Amino acid sequence: MKTLDQLMASVIASGQQDTPDSGDLDLLLYSPCPVKLAVKDRLDAIVLESEAAGDPLNIHIPMGCTSVDPFDPLYLETDPDRLPDIIASIGFGDFFRKGFAERFVNTGLFEAVLPESVHPLHKEAGIVDPEGRYTVYSLTPYIFMVDTTRLGDLPLPRRWEDLLHPRYRGQINMCGDGDDMADAALMCIYKEFGMEGVEKLAANAHGLMHSSHMGKSGGASKAGGIYILPYFFAETSQQPEHMRVIWPEDGTAASPIYFLAKRTARPRLDKLLDFFTRGFGQIQSARWFLPLGGPLPESLPAEARIKWVGWDFIRRHDVTAVRDELNSTFRRLVKETPCDS
Repeated sequence: MKTLDQLMASVIASGQQDTPDSGDLDLLLYSPCPVKLAVKDRLDAIVLESEAAGDPLNIHIPMGCTSVDPFDPLYLETDPDRLPDIIASIGFGDFFRKGFAERFVNTGLFEAVLPESVHPLHKEAGIVDPEGRYTVYSLTPYIFMVDTTRLGDLPLPRRWEDLLHPRYRGQINMCGDGDDMADAALMCIYKEFGMEGVEKLAANAHGLMHSSHMGKSGGASKAGGIYILPYFFAETSQQPEHMRVIWPEDGTAASPIYFLAKRTARPRLDKLLDFFTRGFGQIQSARWFLPLGGPLPESLPAEARIKWVGWDFIRRHDVTAVRDELNSTFRRLVKETPCDS
C-alpha cells in the first residue's frame, strides 16, 4: 500500500509540478469555478501586501476545475503539522470524511471564525456549526429552472417533493459533470424521503449535464423541462420568457463552501480569514453563493429559505461516504432508466 507521500508524489508527477509541501501552506483553497479568478485576484493582493510588510504568505489555489490535483490524498494525513493552516473547500468532500474529522476536527485542531453578523437567512437554516469547528462562509444553492414549453400542461414544481411525482418522468435534468453532482440536492432528498426518494428522482431523470450548459439561454438543446442547477447559473444568464427560475418553497438545497482554520492561525492569518468572512461577499459575482454575512443578491425572493441537511445529520453519518453512495446509486439508476421525453 502506498504511503501518503508516495500518493502525493504520484499525483504531482501525473499532472502538476512545483507544488508546495502541504505543511508549508498558510492556505489551500478550492473555490467555486465561476468566482475562482476573482477570488484569486483578491487573495493575491493580500499576499503582495503581506510580502511588502515582511511577512510573506504561502497560498495555493488549484486553478483547473477538473484537473489533476496533487492534494487529493491530503485527507489521509495523520500529522497535524503536515496540514495547511487554513483549508478551504467545497461540498461534502474529503474534509468531512469520518477519519479526517476524528483525527483533526473533533480533536479541536480547528476553530470557526465568523463574520461580525450572520445573515438571518443562514441563522434560520442553522448554517453555523454549533461546535465551532467548520466555518461555512458561503453556499452553493441548488434551485429549479423550468422550460415551460417542454413541460407543457404539467404544473410547475414548487417543492423538492414535487420532483418525485411520476408525472415528471423524463423531465428532470440533474446537475452533474465527471465525478461532481448536486450533492446537497441528493442529500436532502435522502434525508427526507430515504433511498426510495432518490430512486423516484432518478426514475424521473432525463440525464445529467454540466451547470454551465443548463444555464445556457433558452436551456440545452436536448433536455427535459426541469433543471436542478446552482442559483449562479440560473440567474447570471439572460433567459427568454418561457424559462422560469423557481426558488423551491421548502428552500434551496445548500451545499457548503467552507474553511477549517487552525487555532494557531490567528492572529497572523487574520487578513486571509477576513477575506472569507467579509471580503468574499464584496465580490459581486460571489453573492449568488449566499455569503454567510451577506450581502445577498437583490433579486433573491423575499420568501427565500435554505434547506440545509443539518449538523446533526453530518455528525451522525460519515457524510462523505453517504454522498459518494448517493451519487453512485443515482448515476446507476439514471443509466438504467429509459428516457421517456
